[in-house]
Amino acid sequence: MLESLVAIITLGFVYELVSWCYRIAYSYHWVRQERSRHRRRRIAPQTLILIPVLFESDILEKTTAYFRDVFVAGRDNVSVVFITAEKEKLAVLAPDDTIAVAKRMADGNRNFLHLHFPGRDGKMAHQLNYAVRRLIENGLIGEKTLIGIYNADSRPEPETIAWVGYQLESGPYRVFQQYGLYTGNLSNLERLPNRSVLVAAALWQTRWSLGFEIFNALKQRRFCRQSDRRLNNPFNYCIGHGLFVTKDIFLKTGGFNESFHNEDAFLGLQLCDMGETIVPVPYFDISESPDSVGALYKQKANWFLGPLQAFSYANNIWPRSSPALFRKIRLLALSGKLFSHALFWIAGPTLMVFVIVVSLAKLNATLLLSAVAASFAFLIVPGYLAYALTRDFCPAHRNIKDRAILGLLAKGVTICYLLHGASAYKGLVKYARFLIGRTNMEKEKTEMKYRTE
Repeated sequence: MLESLVAIITLGFVYELVSWCYRIAYSYHWVRQERSRHRRRRIAPQTLILIPVLFESDILEKTTAYFRDVFVAGRDNVSVVFITAEKEKLAVLAPDDTIAVAKRMADGNRNFLHLHFPGRDGKMAHQLNYAVRRLIENGLIGEKTLIGIYNADSRPEPETIAWVGYQLESGPYRVFQQYGLYTGNLSNLERLPNRSVLVAAALWQTRWSLGFEIFNALKQRRFCRQSDRRLNNPFNYCIGHGLFVTKDIFLKTGGFNESFHNEDAFLGLQLCDMGETIVPVPYFDISESPDSVGALYKQKANWFLGPLQAFSYANNIWPRSSPALFRKIRLLALSGKLFSHALFWIAGPTLMVFVIVVSLAKLNATLLLSAVAASFAFLIVPGYLAYALTRDFCPAHRNIKDRAILGLLAKGVTICYLLHGASAYKGLVKYARFLIGRTNMEKEKTEMKYRTE
């Protein structure tokens, strides 16, 4: 009985291996095709880039230089807004903290602004909502203004705004999501302690961008062209950086949810309920992956809480949505799809351990070799495929030896995957403690020890 179960699970890993490779290749083909189809335009739409910052004085000057040179230079209608928070004053006593640096960057650079969220509590959603409402009040966000959101370590490709602006002007879409390549600091990760695990994690997240996020966004776009009156509409979600929305979408959603742990996961479900297509952008945000195992573990536990709270999101959305039974059933189905991400997050690593332990206990060499080979291929091949297909998009990859990356991936990916599963259990414990009133749901900040710039 157990041998049969192990064989079925092993076949499941083989199926997932093939599925991941197909989805990564499909998304990559769309990216290349869309890039070649897109005609570069010198004029971008009226755009405000919002960057909420907290304890990031070490990188803010380089962020300013990047966005100034890539997005703002030669464009009077593109501005960048740094949004600081009052609660940083409670912890930072040095005179050159993030707030001081943001003020200095705004004073010394044309088309850069600084807003300060006065609340001593709150998180990124509070900073963003405060900034957008202030900018609307001051007349800086009009009906056709594009609102973009990035992190301090974001490095979006230069063509991003022109592509999004063209889609905004030529189509019915009002929400655009750019996805990340999490290999911007890959050359740095190669030299750090635990480098094999850190490199494997960077490639894991890059494979997720292509094989899951972009693929599902394309699937949603294809389905929604046919009809938004389907119970089986694909679920798509937002991530916290590279997101572009219009003023009417911000007002229609009521801004970013300030109650839940992950405001971006809530927003994705809300937009799906509203029938808004989240359009994928074929240019990437070249992002950094955590540079310590502790930071990686903390980051993934934060992310896990996004899908875990899916049905709580639905309960919050229902009072605002149409009373139509169809829409409520569809929202429940969409919530189930989001929640399934949390289930698979736990199931994958747990089942991998299960099949190997059972094979060892049964002293079945054939079963053990099959299980190890299928699991190992599932972990390695899609990650390296995603890296190999996208390495030309990231300038930081030019001096990296592919063989070294493959070796580090093979060495660290199993531990990385087990850590991935362990972070889910950490998230479960935190959520359980929250439900019984033992802790709050404040998101833990992912700290970077070694900046590449």
